[in-house]
Amino acid sequence: MEFGRVEPEAIKDIDFLLPPDGRITRNSLKGIPSAKPCRFSVGMAKWGRKQWAGPFYPPGTKQRDFLESYARRLDSIELNATFFSVPGPEEIGRWKQQVEASENRNFLFFPKVSRMISHIKRLQDCDLLTRMYLDAVAGLGKFEGPSLLQLGGSFGPKDFQHLASFLESWPAEKRLFAEVRHQDWFSQEQIRIKLFDLLAKLNIGSAMTDSSGRRDCLHMELPTPDLFVRFVGNGGGHERSDFARVDNWVERISEWMDRGLETVSFFCHHHDEQDTYALASYVTEQFNKNLGAGLREITYS
Repeated sequence: MEFGRVEPEAIKDIDFLLPPDGRITRNSLKGIPSAKPCRFSVGMAKWGRKQWAGPFYPPGTKQRDFLESYARRLDSIELNATFFSVPGPEEIGRWKQQVEASENRNFLFFPKVSRMISHIKRLQDCDLLTRMYLDAVAGLGKFEGPSLLQLGGSFGPKDFQHLASFLESWPAEKRLFAEVRHQDWFSQEQIRIKLFDLLAKLNIGSAMTDSSGRRDCLHMELPTPDLFVRFVGNGGGHERSDFARVDNWVERISEWMDRGLETVSFFCHHHDEQDTYALASYVTEQFNKNLGAGLREITYS
């Protein structure tokens, strides 16, 4: 993952403290704990890395069985495959079979909206494509989680009306989180207010990326009582720094749970994705220990 990458020597100079709560967060969190327990989802963005057989998957695991093995260890995945191409029924069926074989009844795919919609069509004249995408991910059945609409860095405030029209047409029964990256969404206060007020009005969640090089994307605006974080660790010799950043999140999530946070979706990335499972394992451990998340513990050698 290249987004937010910085040179290794620059990491030590970055302020990784979490920003204060955004304006809309103070409105969406009512100040008392939710009547139902907060639901936690922790995952990664890939299951098919061959080098994970041994350290993460049991030695000798065949590539065709990676998803089943993944679902025995984690309860969710950020499904990037749907971003690159809309899967057909056979492919969806294979994914469901592997998750069912894992016997993980709580597993959820969090599919990413097709790039044909978000990046190529830029949310314009894409009704048919959107129906095709929604029909495809509906095939996941009970394993279908919320979708992620990730917009490119060139999609800025000048495109606001296209974003509003697309979100207004999105089916209300399909949970959606939206992520924007153009710097002007965050640097101009009136635009920022307009964006997150729109999301709150339509009950659309916001996704944020916690990366080294784009701290502005860590906007801390929750238009709904739901947290969606794409956490990009630096890995390698920076594991202690990554874990300290996770600890900061544990503290903030605890505060938000006391004020009404209802769901936490936390997806772990590394720039090379070589040992992302170690980061996901630490997140799971800390969420269980400090937040009562009730997630299955990840084991790896």
